[in-house]
Amino acid sequence: MDYGVITFTSTHGAIYAQQVLKGVAPFVTMPVLREISKGCGISVRFSPEDLEAVRSAIEASDLLQTEFAFYAVTGSGKALRADPIL
Repeated sequence: MDYGVITFTSTHGAIYAQQVLKGVAPFVTMPVLREISKGCGISVRFSPEDLEAVRSAIEASDLLQTEFAFYAVTGSGKALRADPIL
């Protein structure tokens, strides 16, 4: 995994997740990758080494399990892959 991405079913969820993640791990807000193309159009990108801290913070938040999804992203360009992290 080159980096991780969280997608959200709503813009509200994406904004709330940013508040939850402040101080937990560095992250970048970005458009959802076309390889994923699910959700509200906003995603949060984070480093692989922060996966457990990010996942713990999101799962402990008020977001429901159905409101977000984690993906492992590898490669770039035509070789880019985004696989769900279960």
